[in-house]
Formats: sequence, structure tokens, C-alpha cells
Amino acid sequence: MHELADGIEKSGLPFIWVVNNRPLVEGVLGADIIPLGFQTRVEDRGLVWRDWAPQLKILGHASVGGFLTHCGWSSVVEALRFGRVLILFSGAYSDQPLNARLMHDKRVGLEIPRDERDGSFTSDLVAELIRRVMVEKEGESIRSNAWAMKEIFGNVELNNKCLDEFTRVLETWPTFT
Repeated sequence: MHELADGIEKSGLPFIWVVNNRPLVEGVLGADIIPLGFQTRVEDRGLVWRDWAPQLKILGHASVGGFLTHCGWSSVVEALRFGRVLILFSGAYSDQPLNARLMHDKRVGLEIPRDERDGSFTSDLVAELIRRVMVEKEGESIRSNAWAMKEIFGNVELNNKCLDEFTRVLETWPTFT
């Protein structure tokens, strides 16, 4: 968490960081594991939001340009619904690493590089990737690709049509006794 926080700080960009208060490791709360003094150092451009946050409302705000995500599928879909570029920081659970690689390969975000042996990363790499994705010329095509995803993920009519078709297939699927 400290490397991630340091990377967010080094990026120099405005942010909202949601830190859950649920126990993480041996009784240490998420809110207690951010670096001492972090909030004070970034208070002019960043907000640390404790506990649950209205993610859809935040992602839907016009001032939000990107989303540093743990790569859970619901979060990825919610971000792309609003055309937000992804900064992919996958967790270690089930589909998260696969989702990160898929979104990286689809060029709607970039994955924070990690050491292949132990999964470690550096704050400098975090800061560099955030800036690349969010503001640098090199990230323009990725931002554009993410913005284009609004046409699919943000299209309620198309999503309902796909869901209806899927439901129809399930309902008419032959049953075996």
C-alpha cells in the first residue's frame, strides 16, 4: 500500500483514493496502512475516501478521467460504461489478473508492471504509468479506446438486448433427463 500511495503522490495528478476500513492482514485496517502524513501532503489535490464509496457516481462525474482498479470485472465494466481509461493493478483473486491482461491487450488501459518472480512493483513505475495513461501523448490512443467503449458498455438498450437473447437461449436450451 505504501508503494502504491507513493506512486499516486509522485504522479502529481489529482485523485480520489478509496481505502476500505475492513480488516486486511492480522487486524490491520485498510485506513491504517496508508503512509503516515500522506493525506496532509496531497490534500491540495487528492482525497482519501474511507470505507465504501459511491463508485458509479464518482466514475460518472465529468472531472474523472481514469480509474486505478483492482480489476474485478464489475469495476472494469462500470469504468468502461463511462469511457474511463484503466490503470490496471490486479489483485490476486480469481479473474482479476486475467481481466487486467485482457483490458491491457484491448488497449483500454495499461497494467502496472510487476516483478514476475514476486509480484512486487515500485512507486516510480506506478507514477510513470499513471501519467502515461492519463496525460501523456503516448496514452492518447488508450484514452480514445476507453472512451469508445462507452458505446458498448454504456448502451443500456444494447446490454438489455444481449441479456434478453442470453435469457432466451437458456430458457430454450434442451434439458436432458
